[in-house]
Amino acid sequence: MIIKLFVLNMIQTNTWVVTDEESKETIIIDLGGDYKKVFDYIKEIGGNLKYILCTHGHFDHVLGISDMQKDGINIPVYINKNDEELATKHLNSTLEMFGLDGHYQEIKISGYLDEKTELYIGKIPIKIIETPGHTKGGICIQIDNMLFSGDTLFRREIGRCDLEGGNYNEIINSLKTKLALLPDNMIVYPGHDASTTIGEEKRYNRYFQ
Repeated sequence: MIIKLFVLNMIQTNTWVVTDEESKETIIIDLGGDYKKVFDYIKEIGGNLKYILCTHGHFDHVLGISDMQKDGINIPVYINKNDEELATKHLNSTLEMFGLDGHYQEIKISGYLDEKTELYIGKIPIKIIETPGHTKGGICIQIDNMLFSGDTLFRREIGRCDLEGGNYNEIINSLKTKLALLPDNMIVYPGHDASTTIGEEKRYNRYFQ
């Protein structure tokens, strides 16, 4: 797999582009800003963009989708059903709450992600792990030995729980009953800041204790 990171928007969100080297099938995880920059890279490497996956519905993880759809580009977009309204109907009101421009087009969702979802990149299955806590519909995305953790898990930290849909007890439960069971050598690619591994977080992240 080829992993490419773009750090986008005013919140410095990690947008991850994952490409299967054999098939050139490509997915985007959390298209948080300038979609043209991301699409130019995919075109440059000869990638075949299959779909866009959202780890949750907060505006900084979906703004590029709104711009893309406004420009008439219809790539399938998937999110957990519990975060659909957060990414669509509540998009502009959440922006305004943060003092930002709230004039984005409402995002159109193509389908839903949950633990029964069957998606592939090339021949590799994409596993969805439901991890509510940062939001009601927060998920992590596992591809091989990689975990795209959105805002559930950061290096030595977790996502904040004081925004709409957040719940501290739920995110701790997600860590201890879902992510703590993953292999220690699994690489974690979070929604913000630096990458880490599950083993490092189990040893050094106080929220796993």
